Amino acid sequence: MHAVSLSSLAALRLAALLLAVPAVQAADLPELNIDLKQTTVSGISSGAFMAVQMGVAHSAAVKGVAATAGGPYFCALQDALGGAGVSRAIRRCMQGDPDYGVMPITADTLAQMQASARAWSARGLIDPVDGLAGQTVWLFHGYNDGIVKKPANDALRDWYGGFTPASQVFYKDDLNAGHAQISAACADATSGSCNPCAQTGGKFINACADKPAAGGLYDAAGAALQLFYGPLQRVATAQLGSRLEPFEQKPFTKDRQGEPVMPIRLAMGDTGYVYVPQACKTGEPCRLHIAFHGCMQDAGSIGTQFAAGAGFNEWADKNRIVVLYPQARATITTAVSSSVPTNPMGCWDWWGYNDFLYDSSAGRYAQKGGAQIAAVWRMAERLASRGARVEDVIPAATAPALQVVDRSASQVALVWTPMAGASAYRVARAADGGAESDVATLPASRLSFVDGVLSPDSAYRYRVSALFDSGEPASSGVVEVRTATSAPACDPYFSLAKNTAVTRSKRPTTQTCP
Repeated sequence: MHAVSLSSLAALRLAALLLAVPAVQAADLPELNIDLKQTTVSGISSGAFMAVQMGVAHSAAVKGVAATAGGPYFCALQDALGGAGVSRAIRRCMQGDPDYGVMPITADTLAQMQASARAWSARGLIDPVDGLAGQTVWLFHGYNDGIVKKPANDALRDWYGGFTPASQVFYKDDLNAGHAQISAACADATSGSCNPCAQTGGKFINACADKPAAGGLYDAAGAALQLFYGPLQRVATAQLGSRLEPFEQKPFTKDRQGEPVMPIRLAMGDTGYVYVPQACKTGEPCRLHIAFHGCMQDAGSIGTQFAAGAGFNEWADKNRIVVLYPQARATITTAVSSSVPTNPMGCWDWWGYNDFLYDSSAGRYAQKGGAQIAAVWRMAERLASRGARVEDVIPAATAPALQVVDRSASQVALVWTPMAGASAYRVARAADGGAESDVATLPASRLSFVDGVLSPDSAYRYRVSALFDSGEPASSGVVEVRTATSAPACDPYFSLAKNTAVTRSKRPTTQTCP
């Protein structure tokens, strides 16, 4: 989604990319002991749309969704019919290119998107939408992002508001980031360094200072994974115990009749990547995270730099989390290759390009039967083919350990370690100088809480208590946190045709909001 222009320049760029794809020795995807119902997904840009689609289509298994710079499920609506309304989809779901203009996501159109999910759920085309009530959601939008504008990201938050409790949805929108995966690891990866925080372009992987904390980099992967799984241990990039492994995607790509097809027929690459911690290789029970790259971040464009530098492997290594990096690819329909979809920038399918000329109604690409969703889920099932349920690791402690994993100007995201025998958890909050009061009581199965409607740049104290059917509660220590300052007024734009930041009047610019 970083650019979807169908110009001749895009065609020339595509030809160069296809010639530049490095040769790799890809193996079969391993069969591991993975609990598929502990799966989480993430994505940036078109990958954010794809992560949301995967999380909705397979909500019975997916327990967490992280989306950076995305829009609501089935945002393209009827413009996805046959993949032909891409310009209207850009106007509604991205809103940042002055050449296209803006088509607002109104309350009525948002209701249509939600209603489609409910209707498909009733028909069995996606998992029951009731499963969304159990998901945890982490959303991010940088205020220098002129490709997917904030109203589209806000609409994604509002879409989840129809299905998922607000105490399970965290939204960070106060960093001066451009359109990018925000990583605390990309500067350390052998694949290359990060962009500055406010930049849009290049590899679309940026480093941002963690605010309001002094020093250090904001760690989007760590924030999301810990919100999903609880407190985790991070490993430095240089100390990772495993390496990325290439695998063939061809065994998982099939047509509508279930017959094998070449990956290019679905705008998918020949090779995907997977990071398997050593403990998972030896058969220990593990969990799965699926990370979707954005447009122009596929292996044909930047090699393994997204998979190596997005920041997930460092959190996966010691926590028994396998990370799957499926790959899209750049394609263009021609008279010679009429069965190849038009996807010149290697985006994941969020506007129906794989449905072109096939469907009499829009939306198959976003359902369980969608070509790319089905292919990636087959990969997940192969990885989990020796799987069993992953039992929670109960710490030998007398109280839950409470931790702040993220904060925005109006929210704080809390996680804690579980306690054996707890029937529920109670969260208490105190504003700076105020008395402590209870803000939530949660079932024993939930080990995270998003506290919202807080004041910017303000101090709060939190405590969590494990409740038991008999006996006294066991309380954590007090954790203090200061919310971020509110984002400044910022109105960035980006020209897809020019592949550069522009002003509202379409003039190229290098200026960003501080």
